[in-house]
Amino acid sequence: MTPGTCLVVMYHYVRDSAATRFPGIRALAPSLFERQLDWLQAEHTPIDLGTLTAALDGRRALPPRAALLTFDDGFIDHFETVFPILRARGLSGTFFVAEHACLGHDVLNVHKTHFLLAHLGADAFGREVQAEGATLAESSRTAAVFGPDRWEHADERRIKQLLNYELSVADATRVLDRLFQQHLGSSEAFARDLYLQPEMIRDMAAGGMTFGYHTRSHRMLSRLPPAEQEDELRPGPAWIRALTGQADVPFCYPWGGPETYTPDTVRLLAKLGYSVAFNTVRQPVDTASVRRYELPRLDTRDLPPHTSGDGAAAMAAAEGEGA
Repeated sequence: MTPGTCLVVMYHYVRDSAATRFPGIRALAPSLFERQLDWLQAEHTPIDLGTLTAALDGRRALPPRAALLTFDDGFIDHFETVFPILRARGLSGTFFVAEHACLGHDVLNVHKTHFLLAHLGADAFGREVQAEGATLAESSRTAAVFGPDRWEHADERRIKQLLNYELSVADATRVLDRLFQQHLGSSEAFARDLYLQPEMIRDMAAGGMTFGYHTRSHRMLSRLPPAEQEDELRPGPAWIRALTGQADVPFCYPWGGPETYTPDTVRLLAKLGYSVAFNTVRQPVDTASVRRYELPRLDTRDLPPHTSGDGAAAMAAAEGEGA
């Protein structure tokens, strides 16, 4: 890595899925999370978000081989598993939460899809989705919207493409609500066991963690007109500040590929006072040239112990090889 760059790592589920009702959920096991932190602490210099923001502002230089830990979606895993591990190691993380999920309103559609896939399997889930009148089809836009297919089977990708991108939000919600209720029960009760609650966020913030906004309801912003994008983004800074006492509030894009947001989104983030925003472009942050509302991140699966994915290629890019 060259001076002035930072390796930003993105995490989602951190749990032993095999020990839960949903062994099919793709998660990083706590033991592997600890091994990755061992590697990061040995090979990099972990920093907090304030250090990265100060470097972007030109107020300080990054330490050599800087690394920042980020966690998306506000899962209860982050309180029960991640927070104690980070605190024991003296590390900080940045956690992005969707407001409606953390207030217990509902399971987000993206996670209803995950858990129905894990419960039913791709074939059965696909048949039930088709029985609702939706058609699964190959799409040349899948990679463009969601990134290259490195970790999922093609049938899972098709279902996710349909429910997250091709169907209207209203139709996808109708299908997912019915199937979730039929197979998994009350989504409100499920949400209380899946997501961080406000009191957990307060405890984590008091323990040195940073929080950011992940929209109100995890809708794909590029599918929304500017007024609806603003509805998803506007509450974030005040809500996060009230929970945590933070002055600066970062953001990360749902799904995160470049086609999941628009120039209007970037303009709105600046207008509404967000400090920075993260996408899922797989490369390090270069503080000398990067746009502060389009900061790239690598997935945990790109890094040792390389649980899956094209880790070697991603690490070569992170180390500046073959650029």
